[in-house]
Amino acid sequence: MSSFGVYQIGEVKIDQDSCYIEIHEPYMLGLQHIEKFGHIIVLWWISMRDTPKNRATLLVKPPRLNNLVETGVFSSRSPSRPNPIGFTKVKLLKVENNKLFIDRIDALDGTPVLDIKPYLPGDSVPLSDIRLPEWFKSLKD
Repeated sequence: MSSFGVYQIGEVKIDQDSCYIEIHEPYMLGLQHIEKFGHIIVLWWISMRDTPKNRATLLVKPPRLNNLVETGVFSSRSPSRPNPIGFTKVKLLKVENNKLFIDRIDALDGTPVLDIKPYLPGDSVPLSDIRLPEWFKSLKD
C-alpha cells in the first residue's frame, strides 16, 4: 500500500445566519466560473472521526436501523472508515470573493474541505437503474 498527501483548500463555516465554504487564498483562482453552477459537490475530511479506532472500523450498524443490520463500511455512509472523506451535494446560493454560500452541509463548523466539483446533470442515475438492498428502503422513510 502507498500513502499520499491531500491539501486542505478551505473550511466549512456555519453560524446562525449562514452556511458557507471559505476557500483559502492560494486556491481562490480555482473558483473562476463556479457561480455559474446551481449545485456543487463538496469533499471534506471527517476530522472528528479521524482516529485509529474509526479508521479500523470495517463493519457498522446503521443507527436508523436500530442495530438490526450489520454491513460493510463500504456499503454504508458511516463516518467511521479507513479514509474519513465526506461527500455532500449542496445548492450553491451565491459566491462572494472566497466564500461559497450553500443551503446546508452535513459537516461541522471548521471542517476541512478537500475539494469542490460542479454537479452536472449527467451525474444523476435514473431511478429505474438504482438497485438498493431491502434494509436500505427503511432508511428513506
